Amino acid sequence: MLNTKNVKTMKTTKLFFMAALALMTAACSNDDNDLTTQQPQKAEGITITAQLAPKTNGATTRAVTDQTTYIEAKWAVNEHIAVLYTKDETQYAADATITAVDGSGVATIEFTVEDGTPDDTPCTLVYPYSAAKDDHTGVKDAATLLANQDGTLNANLDVRVGAGTIQTTTPGLTVTTQPEAQFAIFKFTTKNSGGTATIDVNSLTITIGSDNYVITPASATSELFVALPAVSGQTVRFSATGSDSKTYTCSKASVTFAAGKYYQSMLKMAPPITVTWNKNDITGSGNSFTKDGVTITAGSIDFDEKIFTGGGTFTTTLGNFTKIEVTAEYVAVSGTGWSGNYTKNTWTGNASSVSFSGIISGGGESINFVFTIEP
Repeated sequence: MLNTKNVKTMKTTKLFFMAALALMTAACSNDDNDLTTQQPQKAEGITITAQLAPKTNGATTRAVTDQTTYIEAKWAVNEHIAVLYTKDETQYAADATITAVDGSGVATIEFTVEDGTPDDTPCTLVYPYSAAKDDHTGVKDAATLLANQDGTLNANLDVRVGAGTIQTTTPGLTVTTQPEAQFAIFKFTTKNSGGTATIDVNSLTITIGSDNYVITPASATSELFVALPAVSGQTVRFSATGSDSKTYTCSKASVTFAAGKYYQSMLKMAPPITVTWNKNDITGSGNSFTKDGVTITAGSIDFDEKIFTGGGTFTTTLGNFTKIEVTAEYVAVSGTGWSGNYTKNTWTGNASSVSFSGIISGGGESINFVFTIEP
């Protein structure tokens, strides 16, 4: 069941995840999983029936829908929650099935724990069931849960973790910590660098630190819903393959977003810039050379022999380097991001200034620089 509501301002966005057992409000950001279904094992023991709150307008089929400035999700009959607990130093996962949702949205769940489970046994609630670790010790990591996203808004983006205690003398469940969303959800719109036209993309890769999240829609689109783990003050890089087979990139610095929030963000993307220098390009005097928006400054430069010694720095006014490839008669450079051999070295990263130690020597013969730049 989908509900459409009027909103007064885009500065406020609401994220209603009734699957979370909590009604949460989130600020709209203008800055701009599929989970494998597991077959739970039924325990033969004590059957417990409990209710999940808070109340919301009822639904007998689960819907996760974009309501312009918030997302709404509701419980549905036959959804499954993992109830993780320990008995006699053995980890168990009870399958809590939603058996009913009343007219006010309260869900009734039923699950069975092992005979002999002590009264007031602590438990962890993981929604959906497939988000629980195979060893029943908690929730799977973000890389696993957020793999294979397709850009659509679906229940698999809504992963929740809470806590409770299991009563077995008088069977019941007390929820001590309401399950909370583990991820932020974004609605990304891919546009050109001027923001004047959309770009349909076949895939979008989001890089946060060393982690890559790949979103592959069923068909090319300019709007993608994506779940991401919370971050604080990090650089987030985006790379997309357009329906025209071109690569488009952009990045955002000092990004902070929180789990349980809904953000809408325009990605102004452009194809990377490639700048190439060869032997005949490198002329001049002094200890620096500039061509096509890229500069190298070195300890010393022999422009006749094309030799750069004493280390140095590459800089650009065009954006950020993402790759620098140096091929010459002799290359012996080192530094953060550099790798290769004595005839070719490559730097990878994301920066407008890249330093190196060592020597680059064309020996008066072949030398070639290729710079890949994110505008």
